Amino acid sequence: MDNPQYINNPTIVGAPSSTSPLDINPGSAGVDFTEVNPSVIIPFAPGTTPIIVTVSVPNTNTNVDKITVTITEPTGTTIVNQVSPGDTNKVDTFPITPLPENSTMTVTFGTNNGQPPENVTLSIIACYTPAAATTIVTSGTAPPSISGSTPTLTISSKSTGVTQAATTLEETTKYTGGSFASTPSATFIVPSTASSTMKN
Repeated sequence: MDNPQYINNPTIVGAPSSTSPLDINPGSAGVDFTEVNPSVIIPFAPGTTPIIVTVSVPNTNTNVDKITVTITEPTGTTIVNQVSPGDTNKVDTFPITPLPENSTMTVTFGTNNGQPPENVTLSIIACYTPAAATTIVTSGTAPPSISGSTPTLTISSKSTGVTQAATTLEETTKYTGGSFASTPSATFIVPSTASSTMKN
């Protein structure tokens, strides 16, 4: 997608100055780097705590045979440092825990011929849980709807009383290529235990 929601624009290090973040998008021709061990730095968008599932170079027409994925906290502390196994360019052994908010991912590429990486695209698959949302419960019969860039549960109807209860909207999002990919698919799970207090 053109406007990232969950990951900020990446910084591509070691590529020509004319390189666009969209050039590393899966499905594109990819990036031809000018340095032997270049990297892509990806800051996660504020307000998200993603769980990384897979990072890979999906383009088969590339000389990249190894990637190193490093994730650092806002303090600079390294919390993940994973290297793809064997002669592969895929890492899928991340811890199944949410990353701290405002973390940064750095992906470094290695090649099978000692030359700068060519035709490099980057795929990231992750899920995340957004911050708590406010649920407004009324006595109407209209079904709830979820709308807006930040998930918000609203029910459109008239009521004699309204109670607001803080709850958590869990959203699972799978996206490829991080911020520079197609529109993600999302599943919203609305807790069924929300309570309401009605006034007569």
